[in-house]
Amino acid sequence: FGSLPCSCAAGLSHRLRRTHRRRRRRRHREARVRVHAIAMHAPEPPAAGGRHGSRRAQKRQGEVDLPRRSDAFEAYYLAQKLVPEEEWSHFLEVMRRPMPLVVRINRTKASWAELQSSFAADARWHALPWFPNAWQIQHEDYDDGLRVQCSALNKAYALRFQEAASLVPPLLLDVKASDVLLDMCAAPGSKTLECLELMREESNSDAGVVIANDADAERCFELLPLITRKARHAGTAVLLGSAAKFPAQLDGAGAQVLFDRIVCDVPCSGDGTLRRRPEEWKAWSPEFAQSLHTKQLQILVRGLCLLKPGGRLVYSTCSLNPMENEAVVCAALARFQGDVSLAANTQEELQRKGLDTGVGLSTWRVSHPTERGTFFQRWEDVPHGLRKPQGSITETMFVASQEAAERAAACCIRLFPHRIDGSGFFVAVFEKSHHREPPLVLPKGKLPMASIPWRARNTSNRYEVVLAETEEIRAIADFYGLAKVPAPLLAEYNVKGRLTQLNLVNEALLRFLQTHLNCKGSPLLVAVGVPLFKLLDENFMTKLDVPSRWRPALEGAGVLGPLMAKRVLRLDLDAMRTLLSTRLLPMASLQELSDRGALAGLEGCGGLLGGCVVGLHDGSFWTPCIVTGLGLELYGSAEELGDPRPALSPKICPTTLLEGSGFVTLDKPSGLRTEDALRFLQETHSQSELVSRLDRGTSGCLLVATGPGSAKVLTAQFAEGSVAKTYLALVWGELEDDEGHVALPLALSDSGGGSRYRAYVDEAEGKPALTAWRVLARAGGVSLLAVFPKTGRTHQIRCHMAHLGFPLVSDVKYNGHKATWCARLPLHCLRVRAVDETGQPLDVQSPLPQDLAAMLGRLTGQSGPQAAWREAIAACCGAAPADLGTAMRA
Repeated sequence: FGSLPCSCAAGLSHRLRRTHRRRRRRRHREARVRVHAIAMHAPEPPAAGGRHGSRRAQKRQGEVDLPRRSDAFEAYYLAQKLVPEEEWSHFLEVMRRPMPLVVRINRTKASWAELQSSFAADARWHALPWFPNAWQIQHEDYDDGLRVQCSALNKAYALRFQEAASLVPPLLLDVKASDVLLDMCAAPGSKTLECLELMREESNSDAGVVIANDADAERCFELLPLITRKARHAGTAVLLGSAAKFPAQLDGAGAQVLFDRIVCDVPCSGDGTLRRRPEEWKAWSPEFAQSLHTKQLQILVRGLCLLKPGGRLVYSTCSLNPMENEAVVCAALARFQGDVSLAANTQEELQRKGLDTGVGLSTWRVSHPTERGTFFQRWEDVPHGLRKPQGSITETMFVASQEAAERAAACCIRLFPHRIDGSGFFVAVFEKSHHREPPLVLPKGKLPMASIPWRARNTSNRYEVVLAETEEIRAIADFYGLAKVPAPLLAEYNVKGRLTQLNLVNEALLRFLQTHLNCKGSPLLVAVGVPLFKLLDENFMTKLDVPSRWRPALEGAGVLGPLMAKRVLRLDLDAMRTLLSTRLLPMASLQELSDRGALAGLEGCGGLLGGCVVGLHDGSFWTPCIVTGLGLELYGSAEELGDPRPALSPKICPTTLLEGSGFVTLDKPSGLRTEDALRFLQETHSQSELVSRLDRGTSGCLLVATGPGSAKVLTAQFAEGSVAKTYLALVWGELEDDEGHVALPLALSDSGGGSRYRAYVDEAEGKPALTAWRVLARAGGVSLLAVFPKTGRTHQIRCHMAHLGFPLVSDVKYNGHKATWCARLPLHCLRVRAVDETGQPLDVQSPLPQDLAAMLGRLTGQSGPQAAWREAIAACCGAAPADLGTAMRA
């Protein structure tokens, strides 16, 4: 690697940084206009504590405070006798409460048991007895710390957010590893992934097929491919098309291709999930459910037509309304006249596992579309003007046979919110005994086998079967040391007709895709199989001699890693985490890692630029990388890859430093949000209010008022700048001056995402901000500063130091590049001085956190900071720099 050219420093990292800078500048320009326009009409913030509130927390509180009732809802379901009379009040009470959150751990991941153990160790989570790898937490216990962790684990597919009731349909499918399965209305994809996991738990052969179809174009192109590719299953495909018009397929012998299992989770009114969507209460009406009845019946009927004899279809909705549930089921049973039936004993199976289930309704009434409180019991009672096509009521909405309705109701499953502490849900399991040929003339003899007859986005966008003997595939195999390239492979051409990707599929999926379609226009084939290789970007490393411009895809790295004899590196856990956090292992460090046994396989790259695969020594984790002149660069989403050993961190709690008249000063650890620290204090001091705040990554003194009088006094002191604050900050670079100050106005932009706000210097319209600093020590290209902010703007210290050209270490938001030895924001509120509500001085200090002390010690080669650093830290609690008084007066 020593001879590699450094000119590709203008490669991936530079391109990404340049692109991100352009995006940030554009967002900042747009945000300035928005912020200025809003500020011209914004009301003044409340006097005590309001200016320090969290907008996200206020939004959640607003959702909780929304009116959770509807007279129309209550009148309708009382008339339908949805639940027994003695349960009605409890049902309504639970419907008005926020719903618990449920996560499902992905047991196909190598390290799932460790993650399961971390959930079991947290008393806030409770296992669902009928689904052992699913965990539930109450709404009030799901704080922002957990939200951030679970969101990261969800992106890495270590777990999935999924309502408890939604877990039931895949369980009742009784899916086998070799089944051909169709998910007719797949988005957002949680049930699709659950089916794939159940198939893999039976066998790792990946011999089955899962087709994820949806009619929503945005969900199909933007969401479903991202979801299905997380499973890395060679038998998956995403289709965009109407479920009610899913085409018939014919094999080479002219026989219709049918599915072993079908998930039919149809679009519905969703009033079973009103606990999760309280804003929908005010808009609830029975007419919406009635308007969906015909479409739901069409989808169910089409699914039953595509079901193989002996197969199983699960129909489900998250609706409470019999128009979408029992009425649809009974109409479908009547249409198939004994060819299909409802599976028996499904309720007993779930009840044995511990799930409290109910049966379906055997009687129901159809509401008048315009006259509330008026119902029709029989089809004959409906005026002709209300019947379709003039009106919205159809004959299939009514009970045709009371006896048949009672038999169907006994086999249907209803999940009630007050019984399972979840959402309302309906499930019916169909089994098929006989298949009738569709009313069309099937061609006789062998059909011509088209390559891939499914439509793509245009004529240029297509998929073609690629043989392993082709010259391009042989060149890829030689470069990566593949004795045998995984097959079958499909070449994917983009909308411009350019070959960009090679996808791995299994034999069953290839047979499915090569069937003859009996329709004029097939659904669109959006995504297929597992992306194995992708071409390097057209503008990346174009001036360098790269032997192969094909690189391993993120999804295919786990498939390729064990098969490759060349260009496969193995790291220990610490080095892998460093690569994921910094996205680059510099060229100089690779030989060092190899010498100490943290890196293996370096010789297999042969000193050549290009793609490679990097994994842990035990082969449980793989990621694609690129060898450039800079070193080993990560070529994939670190968020999607996640941590190699995911776990749920224990709950972070602050400690009390000082309690006095009307105030408490907490020692906030890094990683804890200010609002969560406040909630911790409110358990013992119910009237506590924030008068200041610290960023999530900042540790140290957090002053909290414990009463409205104290809040007013302390907020006034913060507003006039009479509160003395001392921070420790570790910044990149060694400042020449020993002390100084920054007096530049700051404004905020809303950049979106989790850490959404970003401060920037705006001398025209920004708010006054003043920060003084003093250098305590310099070492190893960094400086330890004592910082004295006079004002309290959001991200003030971080923005001001970055503006000087000395950003905080690892503060990526403000262009401070990451350091492997710095895993947190190195900013600590060391001391706060003020006056309490009685006029007595308030002076509190926070000890240096262990993690920050370890960072300083590592820079000096010791287990803790040097004595000189310790003395400097202690001394910095004295007076501020001499020029601060002059700057403040200015």
